[in-house]
Amino acid sequence: MPSIADRLQKRLIWMGGDAETLAGARTLLPKEWSLTEAASLEEFSDWQEILLHRFLVLNLEEGVVEEPVEVVLQIRQEFQLNIPIFCYGGSRETRMEARSARADRFFERDEILEKLPDFLRQFSW
Repeated sequence: MPSIADRLQKRLIWMGGDAETLAGARTLLPKEWSLTEAASLEEFSDWQEILLHRFLVLNLEEGVVEEPVEVVLQIRQEFQLNIPIFCYGGSRETRMEARSARADRFFERDEILEKLPDFLRQFSW
């Protein structure tokens, strides 16, 4: 069971598979934040571990994250979590599917790093 100290840590999940964008994200993180890189939700022991993160960044590009829309569906429907999911990249069709699955916001690949500092401030409570 997570402790209060665990819940107060500032962390995010990055499901991207893109080394360059991930490296850029790491350089933008303030020292009090940590980033958990994951290729799938199976890397987490259970849904409570996902909830210890303030938000998730998900790459929708084909072949990067296996079944990215399924990631959104699993978080929203199976786990019934309301963690913010910020997506980047992907085709118009994939974005529409992720939107229907209830992902929160969508950005181009080159925009996600511009938006990350705003997300970090917004979820820094």
